[in-house]
Amino acid sequence: MRFTWRPGRPHYAWMVLVAVMVVQAISAAVRFSFGVLIDPLIEEYGWSRGAISLAYSLQFLVGIPAVLVAGRLAEKTDSRRIVIGGTIIFTVGMLLTATISEVWQFQFYYGVLAGGLGSSAFITVLPVLLTRWFHRKLGLAMGVMWVSVSLGPSVFMPLVRWSIEAMGWGDTFIIFGVVGGILMLASSFFLRDHPGEMGLTAYGSQDIETAQVNTGSGVAAFSWRQITVNSSFWFLIAVHALGCVGHSIPLAHMVSMATFVGIAGITAAGVLSVATAASLFSRLGMSFVAEAKGGRFTLALVLLLQTLPTMLLLNAREVPLFYSFALLFGLGYGGEMVGFPIFNRQYYGNNAPLNTIYSYQMAGAMLGMSVGGWLGGTLFDLTGVYTWSVLASVGASMLGMIAALMLPLHYAHPHSSDVA
Repeated sequence: MRFTWRPGRPHYAWMVLVAVMVVQAISAAVRFSFGVLIDPLIEEYGWSRGAISLAYSLQFLVGIPAVLVAGRLAEKTDSRRIVIGGTIIFTVGMLLTATISEVWQFQFYYGVLAGGLGSSAFITVLPVLLTRWFHRKLGLAMGVMWVSVSLGPSVFMPLVRWSIEAMGWGDTFIIFGVVGGILMLASSFFLRDHPGEMGLTAYGSQDIETAQVNTGSGVAAFSWRQITVNSSFWFLIAVHALGCVGHSIPLAHMVSMATFVGIAGITAAGVLSVATAASLFSRLGMSFVAEAKGGRFTLALVLLLQTLPTMLLLNAREVPLFYSFALLFGLGYGGEMVGFPIFNRQYYGNNAPLNTIYSYQMAGAMLGMSVGGWLGGTLFDLTGVYTWSVLASVGASMLGMIAALMLPLHYAHPHSSDVA
């Protein structure tokens, strides 16, 4: 069905952006608030950190084939249908998580369903969707969307920790599952794949001819073979994978690192909240940097910024040092993932299969998040301290920085009219 948007109203691209933000904020709140769940599960069930951390790893490990499938499907079908399907799986996983009594149930319901299969469609399809709706102010739109990814966990983490202590595990996940599912489902009905469905052109395009030039319409695109033999394709995947190993270890375990040295649970949960809140600034700011400076400069910078603060955890014992780490680390890690849809348009042009390209990068990211979350808990179980977990995080981030420096200089692909 074709819809039209009345003249005089704000461009429908902004409505799409709001809908994307709601879906991203809620799904990210569940995925990235894992750190506040570890101690309550240990206290209630006595499970090991390694077993609990496997659920965190599974949501990303299962997400690898899921994002690849979602990326392929998005080239052929309506993105809204993919998002609705993901929302249903996400909600079912949340409600089942409320019923857990065995560790395998937590790993499957939370890790596989809610965090893995349920959320994978969102993180692949929605950023690429925005690149179709915004020609002008794409950096702003992407930055605001990534801000919502940080805002969700920063609000959710202390709230869910309080809710578990006040109402119990089951009621907490029922409430958040039902409310979150309703909001995500409602938002999905505002999504449209292309501006033409609303009788519009992309935001910033003055007319149909301008839009065709700006989006590279009618210009030959890279073939899939040309893309996969391009070094930037593989280096971008490697950067995302290694960068995610580097920041997933602190994200999954910084709360437990704090409680391990005697800091109270609510105070420790605040450490993770500060990190995600600080990432709001880098998610927005680095989106502009990505558009202006390209992949090599942006990714090398953010990986350096996430590596240096992590070293503070080697000697962290007091609350002020943990919060200092969280503030600085948040400014670094928040900018690592924001630029990839922009880099893809810069390297390959808008006629390339951007959903598929981005899905491979997100598969690398999910592999990194999976390895990091599991590795942080397992190294603690083996050694009884978090020292080796911190060193593993630093090492992975440094390798990612080297891979970023191997990227080509910032340039616009000759087949694209995007100006670098």
